[in-house]
Formats: sequence, structure tokens, C-alpha cells
Amino acid sequence: MSDLLVKLAYRIESSKIHQKFRAFLVDILENHNSKYKKRFDAFMIFLVLSTIGILIYEVKHHVPIEIIYYEYCAVFILILEWLAKYTISFESHKQIIRDFEESQYLNIDYKISESIKIIIKKKIAYIISLSSIIDLLAILPSYRPLRILRVFLLLRLFKILQYSGSINQFLKIFVEKRFELTILLVFYIAIVMFSATVIYVYEGGGSNNHMNTYWDAVYWAFVTVATIGYGDIIPHSDAGRVVVFILIVAGLASAAFFTAIVTSAISEKLEYIKKNKVISSAINLQKYILVCGYGRTCRVLVDNLRRNNHDVVIIEQDPEICMVAEEKGYLIIQDDPSDIDLLENIGIMDKISSVVILSNDDTVNLSIILSIRSINSKIEIISRCNSSKSKNKLKIAGATDIIQLNDSASLVAMGYLKSPVAYEAINDMLTDFRGASITELEIFQNSPFIGKPLSAVMFSKFNITFVAISHNYDRENLNFNPKKEEIIIEAKDFLVIIGYKRTIKEFKLYLQSPEKFEE
Repeated sequence: MSDLLVKLAYRIESSKIHQKFRAFLVDILENHNSKYKKRFDAFMIFLVLSTIGILIYEVKHHVPIEIIYYEYCAVFILILEWLAKYTISFESHKQIIRDFEESQYLNIDYKISESIKIIIKKKIAYIISLSSIIDLLAILPSYRPLRILRVFLLLRLFKILQYSGSINQFLKIFVEKRFELTILLVFYIAIVMFSATVIYVYEGGGSNNHMNTYWDAVYWAFVTVATIGYGDIIPHSDAGRVVVFILIVAGLASAAFFTAIVTSAISEKLEYIKKNKVISSAINLQKYILVCGYGRTCRVLVDNLRRNNHDVVIIEQDPEICMVAEEKGYLIIQDDPSDIDLLENIGIMDKISSVVILSNDDTVNLSIILSIRSINSKIEIISRCNSSKSKNKLKIAGATDIIQLNDSASLVAMGYLKSPVAYEAINDMLTDFRGASITELEIFQNSPFIGKPLSAVMFSKFNITFVAISHNYDRENLNFNPKKEEIIIEAKDFLVIIGYKRTIKEFKLYLQSPEKFEE
């Protein structure tokens, strides 16, 4: 018997059909980033609400046979859902394989009974779990002859909580703040019981016709402390009126305390909920560019990428910087871009086309590259290098290309994403120009070069290497290494050049007053 079950367990483990089927169930039941789960959740919410609607409708109406059949179909789907959850709650065959291999390693006899005990224990634990009980109680009353159980259909409303991540996050607030809420509840009950006892002692002996039992006193105290005051029971004695004052103050204090607890907890959860929302939005994109960091250089890059209809997702740790990106409507996640779990959740394997890392700290850039490469060895990574000493380290870590740039890094990074071949030429130039930097210069409206061909500019005189030009009417696009005689300079054009700081400074003056540099 044990040999048969062990063989069956290994067969299940190696079965591709089983693996695909289980992956499918996990995807629609547990994977919150899956589009199929979102569709399934929406369908189940509709199913639950429609069956509750039937319960309300049949109070005063005769239910047509078609609606009864629909309800049976809905119940059948609920049963299938419970069975699917039961199936993936614990993999029995893995327990058998684990115990069998452990016995072989320890050279002891394998007892299938021990494995079966563990399997039964795990399965029963799921069956008696809160979510499973809610599911079962929502299914059982559907047997129409058991009319007395129909009220349990309302438990299906609790199933909606299983299909809404935001509601679940809200409910976790009460779990995380259970200590504070427990103290509040104890205080609330103590006030109610104290007030009920006092009012019952003074008015329960016949002086108040509406307070015949201690339960009446508890009911009155509870309603009063909640500041509802129905008016069906009112105190007649002076002691009773004093109790009312105490209850009103206690009720207001309790409400304020409860509000403070929930408000602080919600503020703590907002960032988590916002982060999950951005991750879900990123997963729904077909392909997008991941940008790590949102500093001054990166902002220009993201603006240009968005204007060129590229989908972009940003990861930034600084909350103040994140607010700047959010105001512009960008998808930004406040987190560590080297977090492997985060990278996996946002689709580093299949959703991200390129990664641009523009942190001004090479240690951070190195950490991000290593994290990405540990997951995806083929993705394109463009990394900023802030020190020439770090260039080889970033290359060895797995950066596809390195850029050593100043504020114009964004334009060159975007140029790489559009034209990698042109970027290679720029990279070679930067390698040859040790200590050189790349920058962009604007052609001001009073420049004498306006209307002249680009060939009229004497770049070589200042040891300047021309890289690209961006015209004022097409600011988003860089024209790399064009034929200079065919390009006419216009006001507010931008030149991307490479040179030393001193020569760039002289070149700026040259663009405004070339006559000063004539020999």
C-alpha cells in the first residue's frame, strides 16, 4: 500500500498536467497581481450579490423556476471554488515524498500512516478555518427544504471580503490594532455595565415602568453610551440623570479614541495600498521601461519618454521625491529598487523591456544591477556611473551599458533607448575623452549662428565633439551625428556636446559672440 502511494505521489509531482492545473488554480485564487484573479473576483462578487438579491426578492414574490436554476448554478460554482481552495491548501503528495525521502536518508522504515496523519491534520485545519466555514455556511442553506437556514445566505456577503484586496487591507487594521481596540472594548463594556447596574439599582424596583429587568438597564446604557438615545427608556431619578452625563462623556471619549486608532492605522496602510495599486497598474501594461531613481537627471528622461509614448514605472525611496512624480501622474513605487521580491512582483521577467538606473551613488547602482541580474540575465540595463573607478564593477555586475554624464544624462539615456548604435558611438567618445563631460547648450535667440548651417560652428577650435542636435519644434527627439551642412540652426535649438569644463565654458561664449574668438 505504501509503495503504491509513494509511486502515485512521484507521478503526480512529475505530471505537467497537474502542475499546470495547480498553477491555474493558484493564479485565479491567490495571485493578486494576475488579471485572471481580478476577473474571477469580479465575477464572484456579482454571483454573491445576485444570490443575495434573490433572497430579498423571494420575501414577497414568487421565484420563477429559471431563477431557482440560476441559484443552483451559482451554488455549484461556489462548491467548485471551495473544492479548488481545498485542493491547493496543502499538497498531500509532497508530504508523502518528503517523508519517504527523509526515511531513506535516515535509513529507517517508511510509515505511510504518519504521512496520512499529517495530511488529514492539515486538511482538517483548512476545513475548520474561518474562510472555509464562511464558504460552507454560504453553500449549505441553498438546499431549499431547509428554509430555517436561508438566513445563513447572508454570510455570502462576507465572501466579498475575500475578493477585495482593499477591504482585506482595511480589516487588517483591526488585527494590527487589536491591543488598543481590546482596551477600548474593555473600557466600553465596563462603562456600560457600571451604568446599567447603577440605573437598575435606583430605578429597577418599580419607580421606572420601562425598566423591569437588568437587561433593560443594559440596553439603555448601551444605547446612551453610543449617544443614540432612542427615548424609549428614560431615567426618572436624579441619580439616573447623573449616570446619563457620565455615559455621554464616556461615549464621546470612546468614539474619539476609536477614531484616532483607526485614522492612525489607515494612514500607515495607505502607502502599502498605494504601492499595491501601482504594482497592479504596472502588471497590466504590455511592456514598460523601469527607471530606478527620480532625481533631477531622471525627471528629464521620464518626461521625454512619456512624451514619446513610452510606458514608464519609477522606483524611488525618498517620499518627498515620490510626491513630485505623483503630482505629474507618473506610476511611482516608494521602495528599494534592489528588493528582489518587488522586482519579481512588477514583472522583471516579462513586463520590463529596459531598466535605467540613474542614482548618483554607484554603490546603490551596483546593488540594483546585482538584484536584477539574479532574476533576469538577459534584460537590458543602462546604468549611470558617477566615478570612473566604478565603471568596471558595474560592467562585471551585469550592466549592459554605462553612462558617465551630468544633467544631460537623461537625453543620452533616451537616445540609447531609441538608437543603441548611436549611443555606442557616444560611449566610445567618452572613453577617449578622459575627464570630459557631456552637456547640452541652448542656442539663444540673439545668437549670430541662427539661420546658418551647423557646419559653420567651429567645434574643433575648442576641442569639442558634437554629438546630437534637438530642434525647438521637435524637442523630444535627438538627431545624432547628422550631416552638418544640411542642418540649419534655429533659435532655442539644443546642442549635445562632449568636452572639458573649461572648453565648454569658452564654447558657450563663442556661440553668443564668435567675433571675440576670431584670430
